[in-house]
Amino acid sequence: MVGKVLKRAREVVDETTASKTAPKRRRQDNGGKVNLVSIYEDLAAEAEETRLQAAKDLILKLSPEENPDSSTIKSVLDRLIRGLCSQRKAARVGFCVALTELLRQLFTQKESMPNSLDLDAGKIVNLVEQNTRVKGNVPGQEKRDHLIGKLFGCKAIIQSTIITKLEPSEENWGRVLDHIYGLAHNTPWLREECGLIICEAIRTLKASAAPESCVRETIQRLSTFQLVNTPEGVAIWLTARGDFEALLPESVWHKKDPLSKKERTRLAKILKEDFQASSQTENAVKIKSASISHNPTFAWDVVLAEMLRRDDRVSQKHKDMVKLEFSQFWIETVDSNLISSTSSHERKAWGLKLFEKMIKSVSVQTLPALFSPNVIRTLVNQSNKNDRFLHSAAINCLKAMQARAQREPASAATMLIAMTSKHGTLSLDKFKITKTLDSIVLCANDEGLNQIIRHLRSLVHRPETEDISTANSRRQTVADILLALVRGYKSYGSPSLSTEDDDNWLQLLISVLVDYGYFVPREGAKTAKIPLPPVSDASQQIFKNRLSSCLSHLLRTHYRSRAQSALMIVGTIRSKATSSKDLTLLFQADKSVQGTVEKAFQTVDDITRKGTKRGLDSAADAFVLLYSLTLLQVYDGDGDAVLLLDDLDASRKAILKSKKSSESQAQNVFVEVILTFLGNPRAIFHEIAQEVFGIFTAEVSAESLQSLTDVLDTEESLSGQRELFEQGDGEDVEENGHTSDESLEEASDVEMLDNASQHSDSDGSNSTGTGEESTSDSASDSEGGDDEDDEELTRFDELLAQTLQTSKPSIATGDADDSSSDDSDMDDEQMMALDPHLTRIFQERTKTSSKKQQNKGAKQTVVQFKSRVLDLLSAYLEKEYSNPLTLEALLPIVRRTRANANKQLADKSSKVLKKLMDGHAHHKAPVPKPTDEENVWDMLRMIHEEAKFGGGSNLHATACSNASLHLAKVLLGIDRANYTQVADVYSESQKQWFMDSRSAVQPVLFTQFQNWLTGVRKQKK
Repeated sequence: MVGKVLKRAREVVDETTASKTAPKRRRQDNGGKVNLVSIYEDLAAEAEETRLQAAKDLILKLSPEENPDSSTIKSVLDRLIRGLCSQRKAARVGFCVALTELLRQLFTQKESMPNSLDLDAGKIVNLVEQNTRVKGNVPGQEKRDHLIGKLFGCKAIIQSTIITKLEPSEENWGRVLDHIYGLAHNTPWLREECGLIICEAIRTLKASAAPESCVRETIQRLSTFQLVNTPEGVAIWLTARGDFEALLPESVWHKKDPLSKKERTRLAKILKEDFQASSQTENAVKIKSASISHNPTFAWDVVLAEMLRRDDRVSQKHKDMVKLEFSQFWIETVDSNLISSTSSHERKAWGLKLFEKMIKSVSVQTLPALFSPNVIRTLVNQSNKNDRFLHSAAINCLKAMQARAQREPASAATMLIAMTSKHGTLSLDKFKITKTLDSIVLCANDEGLNQIIRHLRSLVHRPETEDISTANSRRQTVADILLALVRGYKSYGSPSLSTEDDDNWLQLLISVLVDYGYFVPREGAKTAKIPLPPVSDASQQIFKNRLSSCLSHLLRTHYRSRAQSALMIVGTIRSKATSSKDLTLLFQADKSVQGTVEKAFQTVDDITRKGTKRGLDSAADAFVLLYSLTLLQVYDGDGDAVLLLDDLDASRKAILKSKKSSESQAQNVFVEVILTFLGNPRAIFHEIAQEVFGIFTAEVSAESLQSLTDVLDTEESLSGQRELFEQGDGEDVEENGHTSDESLEEASDVEMLDNASQHSDSDGSNSTGTGEESTSDSASDSEGGDDEDDEELTRFDELLAQTLQTSKPSIATGDADDSSSDDSDMDDEQMMALDPHLTRIFQERTKTSSKKQQNKGAKQTVVQFKSRVLDLLSAYLEKEYSNPLTLEALLPIVRRTRANANKQLADKSSKVLKKLMDGHAHHKAPVPKPTDEENVWDMLRMIHEEAKFGGGSNLHATACSNASLHLAKVLLGIDRANYTQVADVYSESQKQWFMDSRSAVQPVLFTQFQNWLTGVRKQKK
């Protein structure tokens, strides 16, 4: 760098001096030198475009049209060759390109160049030798730079074709080969680059019609320089074999073919760079090994590409009559060679990179060959844990698979089947692999999906294991993949899904889940029809759950109508139950139950076939949904669902056929059906219940509305849960209806209680005045629970201390009485005598803990159920805004916003009332006009009385204010003269508030009334 700076400084000084004394022509010459310096700088630039432009400028500057003198040309040649030895990697590339093009120009336009130039190919070789020779004792890095410079100089000579085409010379060709082969033999870290240059040179020989002697010289030097048993030697041999097979010696490879089966072991060792093992004789010269590269040598690309070409030629010649060789070749040279269990991490990394590269390029027919045993094992082990040495390489392979599937959907089925067949089956339960399979499935076209589902069905039928636990795991993974497909599919509106035949991939998928979730093989069925090992109860439940999840998603898509989607599921079960010769339905019942089920199906058939009266199509679809989901519950073994079918039938007849005599009773039954659906743990039942309820809000009677509001006042405890769900005292209630073995995946279809408080509207209703409301109900429960835990622990310690006759430990410090000593230790007989007492104490504590957990779960269940009922009431109040019955729901909803109420329910109730308050302005609907005006006055007074029980909660105060204002609107809507009496009610409440300093009534009750009056006063009478 110092020398370069000084040189540039001298050039500037010379130019300055010349500008004062020299003539104008001299300044032009210096300008030309400065221009060359600029070009040299650009040739070393990092940007490829800059380098190429600089090379172009240099060639134009030295073209015959510019009349360059011989000294300039020779100077440029020397400068370019010296530049090849630069430490800057970009400089080597730029100078090599410029040198190659300059040599080609000089020799193709030789007659136009100055006579004094006197250049020939031999002198060019001499220039390269002289300018890249290491002189004296130089540092190692500088020596390396000169060796690289020599190699790039030889490369430029070969690529310019001056010694093979423009001035053919076997002598000069041999000199260049000696330099390159010598570097390859003596400098292992340059061997791969040397091999690449030789392979390119061989291709150049064919294109330039060079003498065959040049090819012979090139091949013979493989043996002369002991490079036959190197990856680069193999690549050179195969490159020459393609066009010059007749010139190859006989004794090196069997039939002159490194890829022959007899040479497969030797070739594998060579490509792995196991040079010692690949030597044929004991006297063979040991080949120097370079440090292990991060990437496999280019020879792998040459070898694998040649093997694929051969298979392609064979397959084109013999369509379906020959077994292709690439699969076995991959096993022997890559799978068992690079990725075996005994290979180093570096060699396994090579194997994974080869797999990644091949995944991107091979044909669909060849893809299965890449998924060999060790490849899959390594992919699974390395991708599943972030701390694995080859984790990144494995992840890149998985990404390459996904990218291939996205780019070419036809390849998705091939890769998934290959990944899950034979060796792949062992890794079905690995997270990263399963995630990759999910993404690949979603890329498949409809034809590929059919193949995939049939293949996955075979994995369920025969999971290739006799261990029940392993079979369960693999079957669950298959069920998860099927569910992921249903959830991720984007083209439900496509014509391919409009049919209901077996070629429809969705029908096939539903059939798989139905067969293994709801059926078992018939007695005496053929062995081929029997799953081995048998599908366990746990797996059957998994398939049922995944089917329910699929239904949940289909009901939210635009695949047919919601009623048709539900019917497709239960219709498949019904069809298989009546027509299958190999399967028996798990659900078995007496004739009366079967009759009820069949009657329900007939009812559904009648509804779908005949339709309903005009305007009731949505109502008919709603009942079809209810029937379908209830029938699915029946098939799940829910005994109560059979009774629910009778209730559905009664309410349907009354509502759809308008039987006035039983209308009230039918309405009550209908609401009970809706509440039953709300009590189901699956979220889809809740959604359907809300949707159906929204269709029939006009049919809700006072008694039905009372059934809903009564739920809100139910005690949030174990007794309240029993009251709601009619459970006996001795029943064990599981939280949210979950079974203990229910998988986490099903949680997406089971509504879980959100203990975190939800955000309230932006009206400030979530603010608190006393701070009591800011603490969530769950937090208060936790604090109370901590106190109870301390008391229980104290009692436990006291009993334990009394039994052991020791002083109890201090709860505060955890320290025991220091007065105890080793003398008080008990012997074995004493300990055995104490054993029954200790057992009783621990049993009592276990019972207490279990009961507390049960109470906690019961409270959560009741709160959750109330939340769903509030959703129904919200829909009712919105759609039936003008219905006087809506007023009956106000007070129960307001009570849910008290300070001691559950925070989640309080927030939701407040939002329901605020939405009601804004209903008139939003929907432009008239306020209710009840016939019983006195009842409205009673409600208004009760709301004002309720305002006293808010416990200081601003949320409750706002709710009371909204409800009160709504009632005021109703009363003024009946008769504007009612304002006076409304004002009296507010005035009385305000008087009590003013006189009682401890009154719980909040000022918001009065301020909102005053604000509302301002707008009402401006309205016309």
